[in-house]
This record gives sequence, C-alpha cells and structure tokens, in this order.
Amino acid sequence: MSTSLLYHAFGLVHQQLLKTEYEGGNIIFHIQTKPDELRCSNCNSYHVRYRGFKERKFKVQLIGRKPVYLKAIVRRLECLECRLIRQESIKYADYKKSYTRGFQRYVLDLTKMMTIQDVAETVGVGWDLVKGIQKEYLEKHYGHPDLKKIRSIAIDEIAIQKGHKYLTVVMDLETGAVVFVGDGKGADCLQPFFKRLKRSGAMIESVAIDMSPAYIEAVVKNLSSAKIVFDHFHIIKMFNDTLSELRRDLYNFETDIDKKKS
Repeated sequence: MSTSLLYHAFGLVHQQLLKTEYEGGNIIFHIQTKPDELRCSNCNSYHVRYRGFKERKFKVQLIGRKPVYLKAIVRRLECLECRLIRQESIKYADYKKSYTRGFQRYVLDLTKMMTIQDVAETVGVGWDLVKGIQKEYLEKHYGHPDLKKIRSIAIDEIAIQKGHKYLTVVMDLETGAVVFVGDGKGADCLQPFFKRLKRSGAMIESVAIDMSPAYIEAVVKNLSSAKIVFDHFHIIKMFNDTLSELRRDLYNFETDIDKKKS
C-alpha cells in the first residue's frame, strides 16, 4: 500500500507508510509523520528537534471485512522557538481517542442504516464504543440548540423506568426538534430551560401543555405573554375520565336491577 493511498483510503495527510503487517486476521499499517511536516504543537514552528517518541494504535475503516489498525510513531519535539517540549499534534484523531476521525465518520454513517449492535458487530468493536461515538456527535450538534427563533413549544413528561424515573421534554412545535430535556418532572426541572430561553431573547407566542397546575403556574410566571394551549390528548382523556365517573355514579345510584343490567 503506497503512502498516497493512506490519504485516499483513510484521509491521512503528511503521513508516510513504514511497513505493513498481517496479524491474527488484522491489517496493521505502521506510519509516522513526514520529517519535513513536523512542527511545534504550541507555536506551530518547524524549528524542532526530536526528544523521543511513543507508539499509539488507532482503529480505522475496514478493508473488505478485515479489521485495520494504524500503529503510529508519535514524536516528542523540542521547539527551538518557544523552547517547550511537547508531543507532536495528531491531525487525524481526537485527543485520547483510540480511533481516527475517518473511523468515527464511518461509524456514524452506518448508524443511519443499522442498529448500534449491528454496527458494533460489523466494525468489530464494543457496543459501548459505537454508542459513545453517536452520543458525542449528538451532543456536539444538538446539545445546545439555538432558541432565539422558537415561537411555539410543547412541554410534557415521559417515564423512562416503568414510572419510577421521569424526564421533562420541551419540543419546538414548528420543527419537531427537542430543545430541552430536564431530569425529573414538574416545574422545577424547567428552570434551566427558562433561564436559557430568557438569555436567547426568544419571543414565545404559545405553549402546549397538559392541565397540570404546576406547568400552568410555571408558564404564567416565566412566559407571561405566551398563550397556553391544552393539548388534545389530555382534554379527551379528562372528558373520558369524567364520563366514566358519571356512569359509575349513575350505576351505583340506580336501584332497579334490570336497568343496571341494560
């Protein structure tokens, strides 16, 4: 495999291939940064000299069905400009990660079509690693949504452990995006959201909630100009509950056995 293919296959820039090994069904490429591309990770100067190295192993995309790894020589460099001794900067992998950014993108692409477990089995890693990659991506891109343009929201709670643990969810009604998830239920867990909403300068026009007094009080207190809309589900549920209660009362009040049977 030529050095140029390291770039085209795995997106590696300024790397040179030292050797290739085949070990236990795995393909291992030994690489290092080209000497004329080494620079100080602090001041970006090319005026450096070697002060030792360490070897790191990174997982990359499969070749066919074969697991592929990089064994990279990572040098310690003394900068002749800023006089610091630091490890060279790795461009193709994030700090303390055992996989490359190319592998991360590969896994994320697969999660759009497969379950986490299926992806883990396909690429030959643990389920928790795939979940961690997906979680990190979601937190980075959706962890702090822009609230400024939101006009209508819905607030509801969901049980996630058979009724013993709850989350309070806030959704943008125009886009369907979840913009906040609070731990627990009730008005108190919404306070961080209301603070962020106030800082964003958003002008909330309407809020869809159930008929919980706590939610009503929280919306009136924090979004006084917004219209409160009771969602259809809870209105129908309350109507049906009231109707069922009325039927039970009429049944209990009736003394004629024949009428009760009818």
